[in-house]
Amino acid sequence: MDIESQLRLDEDVEAVAFYLDENGGRLDADPAGEAGVWWATMRPRTIPEEQYYVRIGWLRYPDAPPSVKFGTAVGGSLGITAAWPVVPSYRPGNFDICAPFTKEGFESHPEWAAQFPWPTTGNPFLWIVDIVQGHLDRSYQGRSG
Repeated sequence: MDIESQLRLDEDVEAVAFYLDENGGRLDADPAGEAGVWWATMRPRTIPEEQYYVRIGWLRYPDAPPSVKFGTAVGGSLGITAAWPVVPSYRPGNFDICAPFTKEGFESHPEWAAQFPWPTTGNPFLWIVDIVQGHLDRSYQGRSG
């Protein structure tokens, strides 16, 4: 990640951390120190004892969507299906989210670029976290297994 992207991302982190705190979660920098990577601890409001660790990895912020995956812990394995919630368009078997807010979704569906332009204004990091929280709150069907 270039320095300009990193500085812009750093500006938006505080709002994301506040949002997660308000929703019973937490934001952590990547324990391995990878630039542009953050871990959001999130939970469905209806089942607060469930906890998910969402790895959000930016290559160019705010110009491109991040990789969004679920791990076993902050900094944990990304290749365990039980780390994933069951939510429509979340594909634990493929370890990706096939939706127009993730790098993986846009790679699978290049036609989405014209249909769903990527938002580069405001706080795209907060936008991503809000989408995932909304899915956990409204569409959660349990833990994958």
